[in-house]
Amino acid sequence: MPTICAIFTHYGSRQRSLTCLRRLAQQTRQPDAVVIINNSSADDPITAEAPALASELLPPGTLHLLQMSSNLGNAGGCAHGMDYAFRQLHADYVWVLDDDSWPRPQSLEKLLAVQVPQRTVRMSLVIDPAKNDELSWPLTMCTGLERTPWKNALSIQDLPPGNEIASRGGWLGALYPREAWLAAGVPTPELFIRGEDEEYPWKLRHAGFSFVTVRDSELEHPSAALPLVHFTFGRHSFFYEPGLPTARSYYKVRNWAWLQRLKRPSNYLHRLAACLFYIILSIVAMLQTNELTFNGLYTLFRAMHNGFYGKLRPFSKTA
Repeated sequence: MPTICAIFTHYGSRQRSLTCLRRLAQQTRQPDAVVIINNSSADDPITAEAPALASELLPPGTLHLLQMSSNLGNAGGCAHGMDYAFRQLHADYVWVLDDDSWPRPQSLEKLLAVQVPQRTVRMSLVIDPAKNDELSWPLTMCTGLERTPWKNALSIQDLPPGNEIASRGGWLGALYPREAWLAAGVPTPELFIRGEDEEYPWKLRHAGFSFVTVRDSELEHPSAALPLVHFTFGRHSFFYEPGLPTARSYYKVRNWAWLQRLKRPSNYLHRLAACLFYIILSIVAMLQTNELTFNGLYTLFRAMHNGFYGKLRPFSKTA
């Protein structure tokens, strides 16, 4: 049997992290190891409460608590967790979760039941139980068409029939095999948050990997607090998430612009046009949602500037 290690980062919310740990213990096929990456301080209550809970619910030695020197964000923490799982624990697979993403009892068993070719990553379907199990975020699916290879499913009703859905890839809920780590390493830690979900799948697709979302492997995760603003232009889609805190908006835009450098390192004009288009659509979405403020515009332009020039600077009031 393959060795499975579930990983997730902890920062601040002990209740969410303990709930995630309980859900992992309730799996019909329990993971062989659980790695919690503590981005909080070493005296955070989780450092005592998680081992105590694990001792009640999981076999001895299952839980591994990694203490980070500072808050490295989800990308930085998971980079450490993935490296630890494959290098130190010799895991065959790493199942990526978050402290507020909670698998249903059969989620891991259902993932493993699907037979896939080599260099294929299986992913859980991420849904929001508070919204009648609707998709927490649009799922980008493969169409098999040359001119429009991708299509966004905005709701459960948009999904094709069948249990296995060819997808563009993602981070949350993905069951990454060891060969993926050997081919692409770990997510870039400096992305901090809201970047690993696009960067890591992109690296794997270019290494010859494909992705399959398993419909009956369900992972609960809250969706955006407010409805997304969605623009479609031909084969391209743009999503704006209203109500994001300034720091999260900064990282989302900065990381997106930085990723364009990876995709088109020598096509400066194409990248410039894409970034300008992104700015225009963001401003239109801000107008529609009454979020057009000086601070919002400053954050948008500063984040785009830093990402465009490859500067993964952390968020600050001066960015």
